[in-house]
Amino acid sequence: MIASATLSKYRIKEFTQFIRNSLIIVSQHGSDKLQVKTQYNTLSRECLQLERAYKQENMSETGIKLVELDTQRDQAIVCLRMISEGYVRHPNEALQTAGEQVIECINKYGTRLYNLNYSAETAALKNVVRDLQTIPAYAQAIEAMHLEEVVNEMKKANQAFEKVFIQRLEETSKEEPQSTRELVQSTSEAYRTLVKHVEARATLAPSTEYTLFINHFNENIEHFNQIIERRRLDNADEPAVA
Repeated sequence: MIASATLSKYRIKEFTQFIRNSLIIVSQHGSDKLQVKTQYNTLSRECLQLERAYKQENMSETGIKLVELDTQRDQAIVCLRMISEGYVRHPNEALQTAGEQVIECINKYGTRLYNLNYSAETAALKNVVRDLQTIPAYAQAIEAMHLEEVVNEMKKANQAFEKVFIQRLEETSKEEPQSTRELVQSTSEAYRTLVKHVEARATLAPSTEYTLFINHFNENIEHFNQIIERRRLDNADEPAVA
């Protein structure tokens, strides 16, 4: 039968793409032939509303600013790590140690901080900056590699991001249209309803058409579930943010 899709673990872009792929597959096999035209139309409407809401949410002034600041702080932490990794190979032993110390500091909060969700990354970077600026060994390592400007840039971008993020949350709570979260829930329900109808009809009247459709449908589910599994394995060693 149809495999279980871990919808709750998909990020919003993954979720919308998954639903869009599902609709395309149903269309290719024929919603009429599968006898799920009503369910297909409902899911299609829900998906369209979700895509519009998400686009509107991210095209707002604060939404655009969030993306810019997130990119800015991501670039800073990546720059800090890459330069520190370079110093680990420096012929000067003191600079090698400095590089190792900064990497050690970053790794206390995760090896891929730029992949964390907004709130988790904000907290992690705040901790990294605090340690780099207040723990003598780390502060001396930053000074030895002349990376004070990078740390300050990361701190500034992270603090600005946090302020804009809170502002965006306040704006979202005041908006009257359905929130993205509500639309994700209703779209998920519409998806599950379609799946139930397909499975019921395939059970009552098995046919080659249903078998081919389900196999095709499951390929899409497996693809997205593998994305979630890879992300879980990548983050398995990430320590909790203090």
